[in-house]
Amino acid sequence: MTLLPRTIGAQSPLAQGVGAQSLFCNLPPLPTVVKYYDDFTDSYAELRNLETGVWKVTFDGRTKSFYFMDIDPSLRDVVMRWCSSILAGLSPVTAYFYLDQFKSIPSDLIISVATCTPQNLRSEWNKLHAREIHYVAFAPISSFLGYLCRFSIGNWDSIWLDLIKQLPYPKRDKYANVRVGDVFLTFEEEATIIRHIDDVCQKIATQQSAFADRLLERTAILVCSYQFGFRSKQIAMLEMRNIRIWNDGVDEFPAVHLTFSMIKQRTSKRVFPMVRRVKREWSVLFVELFERAKLRGMSGADHVFRRKPTEISNAILDLTESLGSRRGATELRHTAALRLVDAGASEEELAAFLGHTDLNTGLVYFTSTRSQAERINQALGVSSTYQNVMKIAHGRFISPDELAGLKGDQQIAGVPHGMPIAGIGGCELGQPSCPNNPVMSCYGCSRFMPVVNARIHMQVLGDLRDVMKLFYVSSHAERGSPAFQLESTIAKVQAVIDELGGPRHELES
Repeated sequence: MTLLPRTIGAQSPLAQGVGAQSLFCNLPPLPTVVKYYDDFTDSYAELRNLETGVWKVTFDGRTKSFYFMDIDPSLRDVVMRWCSSILAGLSPVTAYFYLDQFKSIPSDLIISVATCTPQNLRSEWNKLHAREIHYVAFAPISSFLGYLCRFSIGNWDSIWLDLIKQLPYPKRDKYANVRVGDVFLTFEEEATIIRHIDDVCQKIATQQSAFADRLLERTAILVCSYQFGFRSKQIAMLEMRNIRIWNDGVDEFPAVHLTFSMIKQRTSKRVFPMVRRVKREWSVLFVELFERAKLRGMSGADHVFRRKPTEISNAILDLTESLGSRRGATELRHTAALRLVDAGASEEELAAFLGHTDLNTGLVYFTSTRSQAERINQALGVSSTYQNVMKIAHGRFISPDELAGLKGDQQIAGVPHGMPIAGIGGCELGQPSCPNNPVMSCYGCSRFMPVVNARIHMQVLGDLRDVMKLFYVSSHAERGSPAFQLESTIAKVQAVIDELGGPRHELES
């Protein structure tokens, strides 16, 4: 739509040289009460006495001060009215962010843009670019100008809204870190997280009441972030009524479904619950967490983790740091998205997983994903780069004689995928006491004691690769398929062989 410029008459405020304070005299009244919605508590709150210039707004489990007394007096009244409209119409988070960024811009620039004629707006807008104003501050300025148009303040009128929407923002690549790959966890980091969750689940099964609440809750938070890619606020908003547990008789572990809320949507018309199924082997975490919460009298709309979003973020950072690499919820979310794309998910499936209503938001993951050839090389453990970063934990190496001297239940043997495998090493715990699948879960386990004979492990590697090729073709490397399960084991077997120095390193018996 091409807009015709509106003629500014000789009696306009600007033509008379009137300053910004007089130009903004035709303001709508400041509301006596502003109601705003806090999605964290799922409730409305009221804000009164707005004329004081200091507002105390509570959202996301915290109280923030909206301070207007340090704003240029000629702008203060209109900025307060603008902020009250954002608070009531959008969200307290947006209002707080916009005000903070708005105050970072020199007042003279804001006044120049707000008091110029629509015909000169692009020229004034270009001055903001020339002054290298941070790109995140352009959205608040655009919103402010939109407010002036909607209420016909100064030279502005609703017919100029389209002009404001067309104003260009500074160019930037907001997905630069995704394209570079810095935000994605390495295979080693993922393996460490999975081992930690597995170990905690095993300890819960044996210790239960003696297991510390803090570690239980932090590990459950980690599962929500790592497996499902949820944001800290979504995890903090998880309520007791949104945990569903039942035994279906199909598996030895109970089934656990969690229902999360969509947030950060561009429109509220398509917001819907996000139901996720916890991995069966990890469901004991949430069963124990739910039972302990009920003993504390929690139910219904009570938040399961009893933490604010910032505390959820810190819990993830602290736990991952204790595991060797400090990673946040955002990085776990990016990694979860890439895992799904690598598994062959469509754009619609990725959007549903991440809770995006706009399919274009997740397109960057499809350009960042590894190629099919790279994925196959990684799956088969033949990528030199992939091998170099792999460091798999295990117990000490043992000789064939030491293996023969172990008790029968400590000598590892099994028939995974129809392949008889024996003599690869021993288990400190003993196979009958281990809840995991023999052979497939032994490589990479801290209780596994590999035999110091590389040729034996080379035979296992070759057999697993043959099975892997068949599964990979038939399943298209879908996550949860046998192909993906073998991928992890193959990499760990290769790591043990590398530690031994290759097939030439053998111990003569």
